[in-house]
Amino acid sequence: MLAAGAAGLVVPLLPVAASAASGNAICSGGSVAAGTYQSLTVTGFCLTVGSHAILVLGCEPEAFICFNDPDQTVGTLSTNDHVGGNLTATGALMVLAHHNTIGGNVTQAGGGGGVNCSTFPLGPSGPPAYSTYEDNTIGRNASVTGLRTCWLGFIRNTVARNVNFNDNRTFDPDGNEVVTNTVRWNLNCHGNSPAAQIGDSAGSPNTVGRKATGQCVKLT
Repeated sequence: MLAAGAAGLVVPLLPVAASAASGNAICSGGSVAAGTYQSLTVTGFCLTVGSHAILVLGCEPEAFICFNDPDQTVGTLSTNDHVGGNLTATGALMVLAHHNTIGGNVTQAGGGGGVNCSTFPLGPSGPPAYSTYEDNTIGRNASVTGLRTCWLGFIRNTVARNVNFNDNRTFDPDGNEVVTNTVRWNLNCHGNSPAAQIGDSAGSPNTVGRKATGQCVKLT
């Protein structure tokens, strides 16, 4: 697993327009303004992350310590962000989603910083470009496809329908970790390099309600 370093407070968003730039905010439709939010509630149809954008949504001691946590070593705080509709990222540079409830679909297609660990979009002291979904509850389907990045994870999520994790390539041989998820319907993993794996996460096999296919057959 890639170490995250200092984590996001709640939502630093680089792309996208409606709501306050800081403090508490509710977005009932459209896009969310760039900024860092203490509390953000999205009740509209979709949270969209554009090309080359960075989304950091949520933080937790388990995997991504909050920026404002008084204990930056172990962590004590967790966010509980809610997206009423879908979370959609097309060509995004990084998507880091932790401890969120997303009512609709999660879709990330394409993007990333390339198959390398030498792209540092947050500055030289930050982590290389990567994406991960950890400890989220997703009300419909999750699809992560076509990423080219340093490291990619899908870990400890609960998904009400299907997960499609296909054609993702990471520079880190420990990338494409798909582990400890609960998937109510099907878990489909095809064409990933390296193959979808447990890696060094020390996690558990995925629990699948219907069927696992492709590279994820061995991860249940």
